[in-house]
Amino acid sequence: MNPFETETMAELHLRQGHRDEALAIYARLMSRAADQATRLRIEERILEIETSSPEQKPPVKPATDASPDASPSLQAPGIRSRLSNDVATVEWSLPAGTPGPTLQLLLVSRTPAGVTTENRSVPVDANAGRLVISVPGLHSLRVAAGFVSGDRFVPLARS
Repeated sequence: MNPFETETMAELHLRQGHRDEALAIYARLMSRAADQATRLRIEERILEIETSSPEQKPPVKPATDASPDASPSLQAPGIRSRLSNDVATVEWSLPAGTPGPTLQLLLVSRTPAGVTTENRSVPVDANAGRLVISVPGLHSLRVAAGFVSGDRFVPLARS
């Protein structure tokens, strides 16, 4: 447990534009929360951050009609990632007709030997969808959605 991973630190990351790191901290805090009320509050905050545009500051209070399970559809091109324990969920939306949609993932994991990074290129079947992957010791991730042209990946959206 990292003593610096607090809700305050997550909010600082958010204010500095490091949205994915803020979400990762909140996900780890939620996994360690001892009571249901705390987990629910953190889950609502994660939803607020995920549903706000990166340029706009997320609201402090959730909308009263927002359901914690609801996730608005992404504008194309768009990408959203969420990290909880060792599981990453990636949602993407690319413009219709994007040839050979592909996700590029940079996975950062903690192992007994230290911190490791892994790049993965994942061809996907559709221009929009959701991918769930499990990686032991997963700490954080960065994701881009786009297509491959020749031997080069062309990103259209990044997290």
